[in-house]
Amino acid sequence: MPKIVILVPYCPLPIDTGGKAEMWKHMRLLRELGDCTILSASGRPVGTPWSREHIEAVKSEGFNVVLRQDTPAFKFKTLPALLYGAVFEGLGLRRAFGHSNPYHRCAFPLEWWQEQTADADMVVLNYSFWSWLPFEGSKCCVLLDLYSDIMWEGIGREAYDLATCDLVQVISVNEQDKLHRHGVGNIVWSPPVVEPAEMPLTASIGIVGASTHLNREGLRWLSRCGGRIRDCRVRVYGRLAERVPPVDDRFEAVGRYDEVDQPYRECGIVMITTAHGTGVQIKAIEALAAGRAVVARKGAMRGLPSSAAAWIEVESPDAMWREAARLRHDTEARDALGAQARVYYTEHLAADGIRSRTLAAYRQLLAE
Repeated sequence: MPKIVILVPYCPLPIDTGGKAEMWKHMRLLRELGDCTILSASGRPVGTPWSREHIEAVKSEGFNVVLRQDTPAFKFKTLPALLYGAVFEGLGLRRAFGHSNPYHRCAFPLEWWQEQTADADMVVLNYSFWSWLPFEGSKCCVLLDLYSDIMWEGIGREAYDLATCDLVQVISVNEQDKLHRHGVGNIVWSPPVVEPAEMPLTASIGIVGASTHLNREGLRWLSRCGGRIRDCRVRVYGRLAERVPPVDDRFEAVGRYDEVDQPYRECGIVMITTAHGTGVQIKAIEALAAGRAVVARKGAMRGLPSSAAAWIEVESPDAMWREAARLRHDTEARDALGAQARVYYTEHLAADGIRSRTLAAYRQLLAE
């Protein structure tokens, strides 16, 4: 049985972020192919500490777990990197964390890495920060984000390191195209996996999101529209609801929800307002998988193959309110847009197809 080493920066449990969900997607597929060992950081630099419960939970899924040894010598060596991180985080200069930043690059010592991968047949690295790590067998990088899209350093160093990999898996077609232009080959598009859902298409309007600065910007953007448009009221789900203006009765703060399909079961019309950032938005894929009528701000559906039929794209908050109001009152138009979302999902985002394509890429890599 092939031996596979998977490097993750931090514990993928609980699965409460898109990055962790992507780690698990690849981990479970790789487990079908061989004996998998998870390598990770036991603390900073990089991740938060693994708890004993989380270690046992990952092991119960069929994985071995080896955590980086934080010896006194290692801790001393990483002091400059920790200081670098503290200074730039404190100054709010997150864009300084380019691909070459020492905080990430020194997180996994070369000697330790080589010792842990000595008898492996394939290694899979999560995040591009460690794509430079050498390996004589098959090497893959799962690109959860192309940080050079938003960091000051640019793409040069990141593309150079990624070119040392035999396979790069990306979640965004934009990242795939950009890396191809910078000389990185053998790239497979593997977007987030979302199962399809069948549910009635109601006339309610919703927004779903965490309270990130990008989501907050999107909510402020939508709030800039003056006045009320035809009895529209938007239900806001997730921690983003904490940012709903208390005096703006166009919004209803729903907040936390326990069932992942609740927002889409209750809202047949979904607004996607977050236009900036990297990768793809998992909430956009969830809305398409549920066959919702999607009204998206220009740039919000980034990373997905473009479509003129599966969603409505707008450039202003006024236009978004108008389109949502039209869909709310036009059942035929709402149903037609929801049907196109399902067609798009089946063609581009079907869960089984993504798993099959990703697994086939890994099988081919192992066979080479």
